[in-house]
Amino acid sequence: MSNMTSARNAIAADLQHARNGIAFYANRIKVLEDIKRQLDQIKDRPGPTARIDAGTASGRGFSAIVSDDKSSRLKTGKLPATKAVFWLSLLSETPISNKDILAAAIAALKLRPDPVALQKLKQRLANAINLLTKDGSMQSAGVGRTRRFSVKAS
Repeated sequence: MSNMTSARNAIAADLQHARNGIAFYANRIKVLEDIKRQLDQIKDRPGPTARIDAGTASGRGFSAIVSDDKSSRLKTGKLPATKAVFWLSLLSETPISNKDILAAAIAALKLRPDPVALQKLKQRLANAINLLTKDGSMQSAGVGRTRRFSVKAS
């Protein structure tokens, strides 16, 4: 009888893991589709020309593409308020990494942050993670790069 219980528990755990995987990838697909749609909207607008901003590209191994047409830019500059409710809205029961949370935040805020704004958003995320995991609103599993965050199952 003990083996049947163990087998039943193992299958239930596998099913839950598979459901979490499906939810994770469904969320990931939604985020990527949103980003792709935003990029398509920028690409499809007539008139803008792109240039490489050599000041930000030097010494870092990447190029920053900046549009000359202000109407085609995503919001840049000052970041809007990002309270606990905002960060919790980006999470589900499926654990995700802090990089995925940051990408979702950028997509949700519909902005293309400059390096200073990106650093500020990362600091806000780190602060939110610390506060929300301490008060129990957010769950954390793993350590270092394998650390994943989710909200409690209701």
